[in-house]
Amino acid sequence: MNSGNSLQQSVTPMLHSTLSETNFAGPGTAETPSRPVEDAVHPHIPGSALARFLELRGRRIVKGCGALWYTVPGRFLMSLPYEAMLDPEPGELRRLIRDSSAFGARFPSSEWRGLASGLYLLRRRDYDIGSVHIKHRPRVRRGLQCFEVRPATKAQLLDQGYELNLSTMARQGRYDPEFGERRRWEALVEAAFACSEVTIPAVFAGTRLAAYMITCREHKWLHILHQMSRQEDLPNFPNHVLTYTVTSQAVKDETLDAVCYGYVPLFSADGLHEYKLRFGYEVVPHFSAIQLHPVLDAVLNCGPARAAVRTARCVQRGNQQLETLQTVLEGARTSAPPAKV
Repeated sequence: MNSGNSLQQSVTPMLHSTLSETNFAGPGTAETPSRPVEDAVHPHIPGSALARFLELRGRRIVKGCGALWYTVPGRFLMSLPYEAMLDPEPGELRRLIRDSSAFGARFPSSEWRGLASGLYLLRRRDYDIGSVHIKHRPRVRRGLQCFEVRPATKAQLLDQGYELNLSTMARQGRYDPEFGERRRWEALVEAAFACSEVTIPAVFAGTRLAAYMITCREHKWLHILHQMSRQEDLPNFPNHVLTYTVTSQAVKDETLDAVCYGYVPLFSADGLHEYKLRFGYEVVPHFSAIQLHPVLDAVLNCGPARAAVRTARCVQRGNQQLETLQTVLEGARTSAPPAKV
């Protein structure tokens, strides 16, 4: 048990973010400072809109293996845009990790082996209240009666949005400094309003903010990145009316091909999974490949390390960080490039 706790304490901070940023959530860190990458945010490069938003939030953006990458806490790289399936050459990927001083990288692929994952996706089609699961329809109608959906202002987000962040994280049993620390929340809001591709639709009861989303348009895709709500308003279903309204407006936009509601989480999240499916989203499967830095791989990608984590999980079954760590190590173990013919 002691070895499992020691392993968790030493590597969880480095690895947790490789799985927790499935919907672009997660704070930046001082250890991965932003630096200008002039061509990385060029509007014609896939992922450039998302990269610009992240760069303004303090993330480092790098380019390699035919894609843009951004740093997440723990010095991991994740690829952009989310829908782009990558098939990097292993040597080039290792060089990217070393040259970026990263601990590893995570990317979606249809060629590499890895963890079963996918994107929640709704392609442009006819969409109305009948497209929603029968159990969600009365909840959406209730929300439409109680709330108004309109863009949030910067002042509303800085003040009331911060309250929603704390409310959401408290009931989910998590804490993200980018949404929980005033200074960092202010920086995120400033970044959002500096990017023309980023919009913040919100739900109001009069002047009270009940829920908000942060979305980013990337060429012909709309990405739903973050969603927060106020505990006191949940009986009237502000999240339901927000998801329905944003989705229905997006699929009617002839300049959009699809709406993306994030990655399938690589930890247990049955309620969230069901919620998205009931709004008409489908899971488009892919493999999530995880490549560790060679030094870290030698230490962690081995039987004793995985056994220690399994032992620790038996003792602390509800510990999401241990579940995440176990998934990261399993991803590192199973991820491999396609066999050469």
